[in-house]
Amino acid sequence: MINPWIQGRVDGVKPFPPLGAWMSRRKIASAPFVPPQWARIALHGTHLFFYNFPQFQLLAAQTLLGSITMTEDFWLLAIMKNSTSALAGSSGTFRALIYEDEASYKYSKYALNQPNLASNAKEPGLLQLPHFIAKGTTVNCRVQNLDGANPNNVDICLFGYSAWWRA
Repeated sequence: MINPWIQGRVDGVKPFPPLGAWMSRRKIASAPFVPPQWARIALHGTHLFFYNFPQFQLLAAQTLLGSITMTEDFWLLAIMKNSTSALAGSSGTFRALIYEDEASYKYSKYALNQPNLASNAKEPGLLQLPHFIAKGTTVNCRVQNLDGANPNNVDICLFGYSAWWRA
């Protein structure tokens, strides 16, 4: 069995833990947690990159729309979030829908509540199959404050790999 921590599955690709076993807290790289070979090959020569939506400063029960434009080709691996509502620790303080202008792709068909939308430090929430977003594509995010009595500052970040340094 191949150990993704010391040996790569693709010849010529330097072993790097996120490319071999994205759920790094797992003791073995079983099929559900290891990306397919074509995904690892597509990420060869890329580097880690983040896109951060502008902070959403929501009033009670308010909905806002934010957008970012990709400055380079980007492989989305995870969406991370943070919020400051007084409801912290509840089932979620905001709901969000992330979608692209250029295509029919949506991270989900419907808006998702905070715990289902994005990862946290305990459960990384990495996608098994990365999603490619082409340079120049606008990505929108519609965020709704689920706290009907308090304001909420929401940060949403796209984590992945950029093809900018690809030769």
